[in-house]
Amino acid sequence: MDLHNSQLVLINNIKNFIKKSEDKGIPTYGSGTFYFAPFGDSRGFGKIISNQNILKGLIINLKIFFKDIYKIAFLGRFKIVSNPDLKKYKNIIVNWATKKSFDKHGSYYDKHLNTYSDKNKNILWFLILIDKNIPKKIGKNIVLIANEKKKFNIKYLLNTIKASLKAKNLSNLLNDLSYLSLLAKFIYLNFDKFLSKKTNKILMPYEGQPFQNAIFKKAHQINKKIKTIGFLHSFPIGLPLNLIKRDGAPKKIIVSSISQSYCLRNFLGWKKKEIKILASTRLRVSSNIHMNNKIFLPITFNSQKKILDNLNNFILNSDINLANVQIRNHPSCLQSRKHLSLIKKIKKLLKGTGNKKIKKKISIFIGATGSVMEALERNVETIHICENPTLESYSKKLWKFIKIKKINDYVNKYNTYKKNQLIIFGKNVSLYKKYLQ
Repeated sequence: MDLHNSQLVLINNIKNFIKKSEDKGIPTYGSGTFYFAPFGDSRGFGKIISNQNILKGLIINLKIFFKDIYKIAFLGRFKIVSNPDLKKYKNIIVNWATKKSFDKHGSYYDKHLNTYSDKNKNILWFLILIDKNIPKKIGKNIVLIANEKKKFNIKYLLNTIKASLKAKNLSNLLNDLSYLSLLAKFIYLNFDKFLSKKTNKILMPYEGQPFQNAIFKKAHQINKKIKTIGFLHSFPIGLPLNLIKRDGAPKKIIVSSISQSYCLRNFLGWKKKEIKILASTRLRVSSNIHMNNKIFLPITFNSQKKILDNLNNFILNSDINLANVQIRNHPSCLQSRKHLSLIKKIKKLLKGTGNKKIKKKISIFIGATGSVMEALERNVETIHICENPTLESYSKKLWKFIKIKKINDYVNKYNTYKKNQLIIFGKNVSLYKKYLQ
């Protein structure tokens, strides 16, 4: 089966699974089982792999289950950190945050919208804190969802299992026992505290995560007039199963190109009237962004051997000097032994290219990443090495405005037809205000 047909089969299988689950009354909006990101450690990822290989999927699902149990054992209770009088805001922006996202005055910098919370005091910022450290000071228009992480919290684990055992079947039990599901459940039960008759719009960078759909679901239940808006903060990965429309999806979704709109409309269940094309607030026109002469590593990968074999194959069949290419680790994996080991082995391969012809403005991307499309729009020649081509590769069938040259089953070279068909880079620093119109 060729690439685009294998992708279409997988899309249809996941769509059917979602529909059957919703027909049974299973809450697909708030469960990690229905977060179909083709990477990472969600139950949805396990389901994707099961569609490709049942035995491999079973092994991955077991690993994910025990990882979830381990993670829950080190959780404390979720809590809300906020200032009083938070029901007065017409607009709410939802995002992630770390302690480093805040300045000394408690203002939050939103890297997806390129603005500060203290410059938008008429907006409530509802933030999911993703590290252990709570800022000493937060602005009056900020809500933090934090977790009181413990060294080991057997009581919390047992209480979570006990609560989940009240489920009617094993499927619901497994759905509940995950960090993604627990976070979504907490937010779903508490988000109405920040809604009022004044609430007009809710905006967030949308990835189809359970807590995101739980927020939109709650808002729709409380007040159907609330305008819920998601936006794609980067170009989606090759097969964006996490963006298949399901219960709790926003009423509107903002994309930054006709290519993204085409994929969502034709394959992922979104209607034309639900999609709006605007320039990206995160990916901007800039002369200071240099993506050429680099090798970009993904946040996760499985087989060093497959990556190295395909990189070596590309090197042997090209005349490109890669000896001085910079290897860019993923920001979340700077201390990962797995990633550091791969970097060391890649460097050995690159040394042997020193006598080859030098070619500027080329970069190599590994695994599931949308950055390859950003580089393409920034006039960088791109090579994409995939571990799982069905999940990671871009196909003309899904994205339409991409030229693809297949080097082998795991390596592609991409090109564009015209500028701005893949990504429209933002120019105006106040562009985020259009997202709220």
